Amino acid sequence: MNIKTRILVFVILFEILAYSTLQLFNTLIYKQALDEFKQNEIQAVFNNTISRINHLAEKMQGHAIDLAINGEQLYFLRQQKSAAMADIKDLAQRTLEHKFASFEQAMGGGLWYQPKVLSEQYHYFGPYIYKENNQLHFTWDLNTPEYDYLNQAWYQLAVKQNWGLDQASYRPVFWTAPYRDDAGSFSLMMTIDAVMLDDNRSPIGMATIDWSLQALSDFLVSVKVSAQAQPFLLHQDSELIIGSTGEPQQVAQFINDFPWAATLLAEQQFNNATRVEFAQLSTEDEYIFYQLSENGFIFGSMVPKSDLNKQVDKVSYLTLITGSAIGLGFILLMIFILKALFSPFDQVLNIIKSSIRYGKNKQVNLLPVEYVKRNEFTPIIVALNDVYLQVKHYVSDIEEANAKLIASQQQVKKLNAVLERKVALRTAELESKTKQVTRSLEQLKRTQQQLIENEKHATLGRLVAGVAHQINTPLGICVTAASILESTSKTIHEKATSGNMSRDEFNQSYDRIIQSAELLSENLHKATNLINIFKQVAVDNDSQENRWFNLCEYIDNILLSIRARIERTPHKVTCQYQQEIRFFASPGALAQIIEQLVENALIHAFDNSTAGEVIITLSKHAKNLQLTISDNGKGMPDTVRKQVFDPFFSTNNAQLSLGLGLHIVYNLVTHKLGGVIKCQSQLGEGTTFIITIPMSAATEP
Repeated sequence: MNIKTRILVFVILFEILAYSTLQLFNTLIYKQALDEFKQNEIQAVFNNTISRINHLAEKMQGHAIDLAINGEQLYFLRQQKSAAMADIKDLAQRTLEHKFASFEQAMGGGLWYQPKVLSEQYHYFGPYIYKENNQLHFTWDLNTPEYDYLNQAWYQLAVKQNWGLDQASYRPVFWTAPYRDDAGSFSLMMTIDAVMLDDNRSPIGMATIDWSLQALSDFLVSVKVSAQAQPFLLHQDSELIIGSTGEPQQVAQFINDFPWAATLLAEQQFNNATRVEFAQLSTEDEYIFYQLSENGFIFGSMVPKSDLNKQVDKVSYLTLITGSAIGLGFILLMIFILKALFSPFDQVLNIIKSSIRYGKNKQVNLLPVEYVKRNEFTPIIVALNDVYLQVKHYVSDIEEANAKLIASQQQVKKLNAVLERKVALRTAELESKTKQVTRSLEQLKRTQQQLIENEKHATLGRLVAGVAHQINTPLGICVTAASILESTSKTIHEKATSGNMSRDEFNQSYDRIIQSAELLSENLHKATNLINIFKQVAVDNDSQENRWFNLCEYIDNILLSIRARIERTPHKVTCQYQQEIRFFASPGALAQIIEQLVENALIHAFDNSTAGEVIITLSKHAKNLQLTISDNGKGMPDTVRKQVFDPFFSTNNAQLSLGLGLHIVYNLVTHKLGGVIKCQSQLGEGTTFIITIPMSAATEP
């Protein structure tokens, strides 16, 4: 048989087999498909219902968390001493009244604090608000030892579970089991507990909302899976029935008290680690569909089997009749269509076959196809002739390219050999250069470290010179006073020995001795204080250990140690402090920073003909310390400002400056003190160095 006959036979046999099989198994297969469709439809209803239940539960849980946040704000106000207890009480009442005015489904709620967290005088602090006849009523009646809310089951629910700090969520939340409101409405409700935490995530109490489940019960009435379906709602943890449209008296009863609910519970073991998707349970007369919500509610519906079977049987019968008729008509139609379509195809196929010839060595020769008819095959024949022509050209091009490729491969082999030799030579040269660069870099690092040490010794030398200058003045006065004291003592001794001393001479000599001794004592005391200060600064410069010290006083001592250097210039250094600051850091590092920045300003910022001023400002912002050293000198351009912290950069090459001063300052601020230093400067507007240092977390002894 040719291809046309085979296709025609195959289509007819396939249609007969397909429709026969379809009609034979329609009762089972299509019925199952309809059953799955109905289940998908029911599942869509369940998904919408579960989504609604989850939304209501999350909404109430969100209200509880929001109320807990408000409760924490009251606690923080009290901790900051910004509100008295009377104001806290008033704020608590207004908060509850404002929040519960918009809680339509909330029967009540309150803020319940741990003993004495707000005040030592308040062991109980639990403001509560509730609804009665759609009116809000605020009360403190539950804030008593008789009620003792601290030992109530709803409060102990969080206490016994470590306040929910082990929960994955940031805000611990607990749900009580459903219960009847015995105090007033007698409606079924649940209590949501949201834990209140301080800044250290330690519990300070909880906020509660009493949620009426009446809205969920009313919602069940609107859910219709089928005409005779009976929706129900269970609570997983407490195993209580909290909603049933079939038998309302079952509400608030245990699941195990009813056969259908007990069967469902036995079929599927619910636990907190299991996520139950949409499922069904089949009994003798009905299907029980059910699904677990995110908050532990089990929504389900009891659907009679007759509701589903009626629709499935009706559709299956109509499908059987319609499918048989369509199948028969399709088979007859395909017979005529295939017969008409394949007639010109056979003719064209024979012409194409005759255009292909095989020559010697199995070489294929393509002859032009001659087709004189004008129909739908004409474009195909024209395109085929073009393809034949292109194939001939391509074969010729391929043969030519193949020859060129062989020649190119030989050339590439030669070039690769030359390239490999060049790569080996360049690699050897690169290794040699790398070793040379490595040695040069190591030598550069050693040189840089030596220059930094020299700069530190130069700073210490300036400190020693300042010490000598400051101590010379009181010591010179001491020498003069000692000379006067010696001369006066000799005079008194000579006159006393010869017996020629009068009372007036003795009194005058005594006064000079007392004055000289006082002057000597006072200046020796000044010298001692100066030596102690200079000794401390020198020790700090030599040590990089951290300790507690008075920052303002220490800066004054640093300026005192370099006063001789400042007095040799027409400039002055002033300090501005907002408050006394205790600081834990390396005093030596801070001394080197201030000395270097002041010295840098005295050398570079001013002209010797004009008196300038350097201002040191110290302030404390939040957890950071800000030290500002500014001058009203000539400033610097941006090109210089951007490089001031680079090593070996200096604008004073005439004095052979190493350019390491500000680089050392940068390293001390960033690495030793863990801070940030910035330079702000413009020509003619002075220069400002802003140093920001984090305050140490260490505890002062």
